[in-house]
Amino acid sequence: MEIQNEEKFIKGVESLINPMEVSDILFFQKLKRLLPAQIMKRVLYRASKKTPYIGFAIDPYSLFLFFKLKDIEFAKSLLTDRYELAKTKLFEDDEPDYYMGIGNLSTRASTFWGTRQEVYLIATDKETGLLSFIFLDILSNTIIAHPTSGIADPNCERAIFTTNSKGEVILDIEEKKTGRKLRFTGSVKRGKLRRLDQPLWLMGNTSVGHSKKFLQGEDIPFAVIFDPAEVVEALDIPPEDIHITENTLFPGLANPEISAAICFPFAQHYIADSPGIYTRVKDRDDIIRKYNRLAESEKFVTVSAKTIVKQITVGISVSILIAILLLMIF
Repeated sequence: MEIQNEEKFIKGVESLINPMEVSDILFFQKLKRLLPAQIMKRVLYRASKKTPYIGFAIDPYSLFLFFKLKDIEFAKSLLTDRYELAKTKLFEDDEPDYYMGIGNLSTRASTFWGTRQEVYLIATDKETGLLSFIFLDILSNTIIAHPTSGIADPNCERAIFTTNSKGEVILDIEEKKTGRKLRFTGSVKRGKLRRLDQPLWLMGNTSVGHSKKFLQGEDIPFAVIFDPAEVVEALDIPPEDIHITENTLFPGLANPEISAAICFPFAQHYIADSPGIYTRVKDRDDIIRKYNRLAESEKFVTVSAKTIVKQITVGISVSILIAILLLMIF
């Protein structure tokens, strides 16, 4: 089975990303603090039933660093019962091992826009048998979606990830509350294209979960739908070309030395599940079927900034009405 209408899918995703609407949601995000987290989560999950997808793009030169795990038992303790820590290959001709991964992205979506850093473990979903990326942490200067509250505030004031004309990358991200940080510089010029391990990079992206830190209640993973060609190969950057000056994200969990640095020198376009929705994907052909169906649809129905602003407004209105009724009763 082959991808149909790639251009239409890409244009569809890009058309969802409106910088003016994203700026609106950043304003209304402050009002979200007036709502209890569970109420906000509930209204967003209800909205997801009508708008089950989120469109987003990752800009060129996203960079993933992988470190071999040092404390296996600690890593296992971070996972929910649904997942079992797994050895994996990164490139298709690698030897499997246990890894912690750090993805560094410049990303744009129908609901957020900014720099984002994701820390993962790799585990097997015991319910589906799929290799899965499991979020340990998300650091960002834009809003963050996660299962506990639905939407969380940005947790970084300094979140710099960029490149220059010399083929160098510069990253400096620090969490505001804790001071945890990752800083590095490096070069991607010596990177060579290699084929990626498909059980991880293809099917793993259809099975994305969360560690215990992010969960309260049901453990629901999510999937992203995309062109499989976007994860067939990537630049294998010599690890010695990336120079970490400070890393205090998860001390002791993994070895400090980079085992692999993987760069995607092109944009990637995705349709992800909305909070509380899980699209089950069987295999590569199933991803392509779902991709082609979305590409052929006359209109993408996704969560947008307008959706979230509306839900925040509704939630605040309901909270005010409840407060008024309680005052009248008592």
